Amino acid sequence: MNERTDGGSAPADSHVSALLAALRISRRDAWRARGRSTLIVIMIGLPVLAVTAALTLFATRDILPGERLTMELGAADARLVDTGAAEPIRQTVTGSHWEPRRYEKLREPRSHAEIQALIGPGGRAIPMRTAYRAYSKGPVHGEATAHEVDLRDPMTRGMFPLVRGRYPQAADEVAVTTSVKAAVGTTLLYSDGNVPKRVVGTVVERPTGPRSIIGLPGSLIPASAENADQRFWLVDTPAPITWEETVRLNQAGVAVLSPVVLADPPQTGDGAGQALDESMGSSVTGTGILMAISMTALAVIEVALLAGPAFAMGIRRRRRELALISAQGGSARHLKLVVLADGLTLGLVAAALGVALGIGGARGLVSYLGIWPDGEFGPFDVPAGQIALVAALGVFSGVVAAVVPAVQAARANVVAALAGRRAEARDRAGWPLPGLVLLLAGVAVMAYAIWKTEATIFFGGVLGLLGLVMLMPLLVRLIGGLAGRLPLPFRLAVRDASRNRGRTAPAIVAVLAAAAAFSTVAVGVTSDREVATKHPRLYPPGTTAIYGNAVTGESWKRIRTIVEETLPGVPLLEAYQPVDDEGRRVIVNSLDGRCDNCSTLSGPLRELPAGGPDLLRFLLGRTDRAAEAALVAGKAVVFNPKAIKDGKIRLSIMATRPGGPVERTGTVPAVVATVQGPSRVLGVMPVAALTEVGLIARLSHLIVDPAVARPTPEQEQRLSGPVRAVTPNVVVWLEQERGQNGASVNSIMWIMAALSSVVVLGGTFAAAGLAATDARSDLGTLSAIGARPGTRRLVVAGQTMFIAGLGVPLGLLVGLVPGLAMAGRAGLQREDVTFFGLNGVPYEKVGLVLSVPWPALLAVGIGLPLAAALIAMTFTRTRVTSVRRTG
Repeated sequence: MNERTDGGSAPADSHVSALLAALRISRRDAWRARGRSTLIVIMIGLPVLAVTAALTLFATRDILPGERLTMELGAADARLVDTGAAEPIRQTVTGSHWEPRRYEKLREPRSHAEIQALIGPGGRAIPMRTAYRAYSKGPVHGEATAHEVDLRDPMTRGMFPLVRGRYPQAADEVAVTTSVKAAVGTTLLYSDGNVPKRVVGTVVERPTGPRSIIGLPGSLIPASAENADQRFWLVDTPAPITWEETVRLNQAGVAVLSPVVLADPPQTGDGAGQALDESMGSSVTGTGILMAISMTALAVIEVALLAGPAFAMGIRRRRRELALISAQGGSARHLKLVVLADGLTLGLVAAALGVALGIGGARGLVSYLGIWPDGEFGPFDVPAGQIALVAALGVFSGVVAAVVPAVQAARANVVAALAGRRAEARDRAGWPLPGLVLLLAGVAVMAYAIWKTEATIFFGGVLGLLGLVMLMPLLVRLIGGLAGRLPLPFRLAVRDASRNRGRTAPAIVAVLAAAAAFSTVAVGVTSDREVATKHPRLYPPGTTAIYGNAVTGESWKRIRTIVEETLPGVPLLEAYQPVDDEGRRVIVNSLDGRCDNCSTLSGPLRELPAGGPDLLRFLLGRTDRAAEAALVAGKAVVFNPKAIKDGKIRLSIMATRPGGPVERTGTVPAVVATVQGPSRVLGVMPVAALTEVGLIARLSHLIVDPAVARPTPEQEQRLSGPVRAVTPNVVVWLEQERGQNGASVNSIMWIMAALSSVVVLGGTFAAAGLAATDARSDLGTLSAIGARPGTRRLVVAGQTMFIAGLGVPLGLLVGLVPGLAMAGRAGLQREDVTFFGLNGVPYEKVGLVLSVPWPALLAVGIGLPLAAALIAMTFTRTRVTSVRRTG
């Protein structure tokens, strides 16, 4: 390692030689200190492994359009989508998105003959429909994607490969995927449950749509189904459907998926014959970029802070070796290069192992779960570019972690190191002024982020964390000056930490960051829980409700019998929803006094439920004779006076039709009633008023008023099973008292506490191990003057207590800032949520809700440092080797 001293620059090959020599030294030292090297490799490699495995699994599960053709088309030449548009459309290459070229006019679904005429002579088409529907089998119930297609047709070969049994051959037969958990030969109650469906076959899972039920055309999805407006057709054509043919079909309002078009996609743009941009709605935004940069910076900082003390430990052990390099003519630059080469070498090893194990683990999981059509993944796909960036990030983290130890090595006292003496540590207090500026800037950015995005909160957290890194040495020195009154072992530990701030401060900040992450999550989840208790409820606490949107009158009779047998003598309240003459659900909203984000009895809409005086009393929470008389007289009772003009309420009546919604208006006489407390409904419509505006009232709710009866848990269990057995299209809901989400919130907090504890204890013990190595001479002196073995344990316990005892409580306090910022942003987003109160005046706006779980924070803040100290005392070796002290 020769360097020119004549003022000129060294040749380029000398720099290369110095780097190669440094890498060779680092490689040999890493092999000699295998324990320390393994620790660093694990710290750097674990994040690389986790991210690599996740990226590989995501890429494998994200099946490309060309890989999905078999499950989408089977053996067909193309799939047509009857969009319901009567005007020309333009589509994406895959046909998954389309839009009208001019303005949208709707038309009725095309018949088989019309589709046959579109594809021309020599072609053949078969229908296919999909919708999301409910099902049940005994106590097992859920929702699944219903597919209406004749799987016996050769054109469908490969869409749903058969596992056992056979394909449906009659209207009462279905095939199901394995996740439906219905064996061949069993019976499902599908949709309304009036017509049982016998399972005759089991097909493989589709990675893009688990829980599928397949039946013959016309056997599963009613014509009035709201979520099955588009009709699909599989076609077999004499010639492949090219892009020119696709454009011709687009003129008729039909979208196309064709393998030929996917293999040779056209240009995107607005010109004639060009495709709609496939990336519509999925462009990378500045918010996403800022979030990615912030998360990357946080990951690099955390890894560097955790691995930094381990590199510093290596510098302590190699002081003599580095001093010999300096004594033989090595410059400070060469010493820095040797230490940075440690970070580069171990970073490369960690990144390589992390990438290899991540890809291998993902490959093993894909092999175990299987590739479609036998499993849920597509062809194994390794996103090489993304993984290369992750590996580079791992290497960069290793180099960053070695920067501070490299500077310390370059400043080491060569004479003291060769003599075996520990050099006096320089009294550096970090960069307190820049650190304070960055910390205040981070807090300001997080406060500003309340009106911006979550990504800005993360960016503020990065600034704040960098500021704490610069401030921590000064804080450690100030606290070290207060150690004079502590017992001897703890006084030694605190003063040792204060003298060696280069290794203590990074470890404390790493522990602080992990504790801050827990505090942030804890504040967020508890604030959300508090919001849930402050929002007006769908029903008063204790209410039992049975509701469904597509339940027949016969099924409601059977359900009512079950409820009356379970709760004898308890009156049931009824609420109705409007439907059209074809049974389609119709949405009725007020055109005046709207509340865009209000939720109602029927869901998150602005609807007016229909019912009688008993429902009105239930929603008002009291008896209002005048309002009840008006309701009986056919007038709507509303809770917002702004919705009434000239004694009437103007209504928007929106019905779902094939191809899109159809909206019209109507008026109903109305009066205002005063509601006690916040309400999620705008009022109550009389059933007769629905008839006046050309609608039909369909029963949708049976409600048990909690003021009359509250079912016991046993009664609720006896009620839920039989009701679900009648039809899977109903839900039995018991509105619990406040705090119903406490168990799930506590689970989230303690899972996060466990993850944070791993980082806290790992960083604490790594720094404590380095402190114990540095303190060998001091412990030897204690042993020589007669100190007991327990004193060594107390010194090590004091070192761990100092790191965890300062980092954890401070981190919990620091984490309140981003936690409160996130809660504030969530509160700002809720500012528009208005609930009607007295005389229509907004009763409550649930805006900023802050809830700090002090018991959980205190438990972590006290428990973790104590646990670290106890573990250190338990596993510390008490035998001390005497060390010769010189000078």
